[in-house]
Amino acid sequence: MTERPWKRKYRWVLTTPELAKEDWSAFHDGLYIGRISRDQTSLKRGTFMWNGGCADWPTFQRVFPQTGRTIEAWEAAKAVEDWYDAGLARSGERPDFVAQRIGPLDADGLPRWLRA
Repeated sequence: MTERPWKRKYRWVLTTPELAKEDWSAFHDGLYIGRISRDQTSLKRGTFMWNGGCADWPTFQRVFPQTGRTIEAWEAAKAVEDWYDAGLARSGERPDFVAQRIGPLDADGLPRWLRA
């Protein structure tokens, strides 16, 4: 097993806790920034797939690649966070309208729709 030389920076929650224990979504101050999940079906099953997000910030400057695969879950989570940080460096400060698109946050700093 690979040593984990990385510490998470953003909030990670199970995407659907009642269905999958290896499917996580990442948030930065309520903004969905990406997702990781273990591949259960393809020829590469067992690996972790990662995808960048930010659909609620349409002017976010995405970097490529914005998807990929890794062996370890922490590597996939790091890839999402690195992807987001690179896009954030390109995009600059988050515009005010993004908070309106996200909507109200709960006490944990997550969008209320996530808990519905």
